[in-house]
Amino acid sequence: MAIESLRDLCTAMDTAAIETWGRIEFGRLPGRRFDETAVTDNLLFTLQNQVPGLLTYQSNQVQERNSGADWEWWIGDDQAGWICLRIQAKRVYEDNTYRMLKHRGAGEDAFQYDTLIKGCNPDQARYAFHVFYNGWPEGTFEEGTYWAPPARWNACPGLSSYKDCKHAEPRHYGCAIISTLDVKKLSDNDIAAPAAARFRIQRYLSAAVPWSYAFGFPPWDSRRGEERWHPRLDRGDWVDRVHGTLDVLTRRGGARGARDASGHLGEIPIDRDQRTFELPPYVEAMRRSIPGRFEPTSEDEAPAAPQTVIVERKPKRARKRK
Repeated sequence: MAIESLRDLCTAMDTAAIETWGRIEFGRLPGRRFDETAVTDNLLFTLQNQVPGLLTYQSNQVQERNSGADWEWWIGDDQAGWICLRIQAKRVYEDNTYRMLKHRGAGEDAFQYDTLIKGCNPDQARYAFHVFYNGWPEGTFEEGTYWAPPARWNACPGLSSYKDCKHAEPRHYGCAIISTLDVKKLSDNDIAAPAAARFRIQRYLSAAVPWSYAFGFPPWDSRRGEERWHPRLDRGDWVDRVHGTLDVLTRRGGARGARDASGHLGEIPIDRDQRTFELPPYVEAMRRSIPGRFEPTSEDEAPAAPQTVIVERKPKRARKRK
């Protein structure tokens, strides 16, 4: 199976982000709580239902601690090669911090984000990212908005502020994505600071974007006004677009520079040979199995994360000869 449209996937990711915001906001009520695992399960369920051809798999026989990842994306096809994106999810807490970034890593790794980085290599098109689950009542930080000033707003393809942006809304940050290298830099720089300062959300949101942007920043065209996902997102080689976006977010650091480069992804040198052309045995086994719950039958088929998502591009139709 393969997905028909990158646009459809990005739209579904925006929908899932807004739903996540609602869950996390609701979880602030007394007696309510949604942990990262429950939110991730709901996220992937939403995507599976809304995007035909998307494959999601869950396994109970995985130790997250060994990889530092909550889930993996495998993106591409057998001809273009595959890109791997490993994700660690952290929710915001009622003190408006991502306090569980202090979670210890595997073995001698100081923190979980160190373990995640160690298991990825951008030179092999394998990228480490964090997704932050956010949600709080409107007016928490500033009257009349869900946004959290003075965090930097990186969501507008037209470079407008959060007050003037017509393309995105703060609740698209219900799932906010940021390079794990940026997370490590921000966390380690104030390693002796109190948690309230070291893990405050504004520090990390300033380097983050809505998670749908990992598959390509919304192309900007002033003639199309407020439309969020331009039809040209599906044009050209979208595996290159995803690869270029992830590479810029990882290597250049910070979302603002990546957003500014989004209109020039075709000019970013991409080494397609870095991609994976022989998928790990567990991914191949998943592709052969029924979508949904997956249990490995051998050690070779043990996934690297509790959840795996396969985004396979639909083969292009051959042109008819006249």
